[in-house]
Amino acid sequence: MNFLTILTLVIGYFVYLTYQPYLLDIAIASLMAIAFGKINYILARDFKIKSDLQRAIIDTLILSLLIFGPFLYFIIGLGKFVTNFDPVVVKNILIELKKLISYLPHEIALKVQSFISPEHINKIYQKLLPLLGTITQKSAIFIKDAFLIVIFFFFAVLYGKRILTFLKKVIPMNEKQLETLFFNTSEVMSVVFYSIILTALLEGVLFGFIVSFFGLDFFFFTVMYAFSSLIPIIGGIIMWGPVSLYLYSQGNVEGAIIVAVYSIIVISIIADTFIKPLIIVGVKKFFDSEIEINSLIIFFAIVAGLSSFGIWGIILGPAITTMFISVLKFYEKV
Repeated sequence: MNFLTILTLVIGYFVYLTYQPYLLDIAIASLMAIAFGKINYILARDFKIKSDLQRAIIDTLILSLLIFGPFLYFIIGLGKFVTNFDPVVVKNILIELKKLISYLPHEIALKVQSFISPEHINKIYQKLLPLLGTITQKSAIFIKDAFLIVIFFFFAVLYGKRILTFLKKVIPMNEKQLETLFFNTSEVMSVVFYSIILTALLEGVLFGFIVSFFGLDFFFFTVMYAFSSLIPIIGGIIMWGPVSLYLYSQGNVEGAIIVAVYSIIVISIIADTFIKPLIIVGVKKFFDSEIEINSLIIFFAIVAGLSSFGIWGIILGPAITTMFISVLKFYEKV
């Protein structure tokens, strides 16, 4: 080991200590830049935007709109909801809920009644107060991380080609293996990222469409459902459950049933099960992607990513899984 190697390791260690709090943000920004690779290429090829700086600015504006646009709309909508909140609505919901309970088997009804009793609800409320503080804190962290990711993303897009060229020189892998690893990650990130966005948007619009018939805000519930749909398995019921209960408490039993049945059949079954694969195929065609993606693996990668990294796990989970599988495939040829 020569002096230069030792010096590099020492400096590298101190660089790690310096940037350690931002490494996850840098990793997410880099993966997002990879996912935007196709868009960057289309901007250069079809829109004749040759300047790296101009393309980086456009990509960054698109990403900022995707991250901050729905979030700001949600905050504004939530503020309006809190301002116009009517406690009578909650009281009506509880009254109607008690009527519903009467149709349940006796033992189950007793347990449910105990759960929604004023004493128990008060206990839940007391437990939720610290949780609200945690949510506020997490929201502030999310905004900070999102802001840093956008900044790192801009530089990752702007200097992406130079960084890749440098990595080819310093990483101890042959050029073909490195390009394969980068290509596989880029293809999967592009397909997964845009498929998730389009699917969430579709499901959000479908839900906003049905609730708008019952006097509820189309855009607000479109954004809310799109966000909640990112949570696997339980995401949909988080939205249609309370909405159905609200309509029922207002005496609109037919509307409550329609929203619940529509959400289960049209959104959860038809859109998520049958239309989502078509969206993936369409995205693959749009980006001329030839890589085969196992939907089940991607699903578990997203779930695992969400568990380990929070909302950003949607990006990190599939990327880490893809890289791991790509590296394993290299050993088949050894």
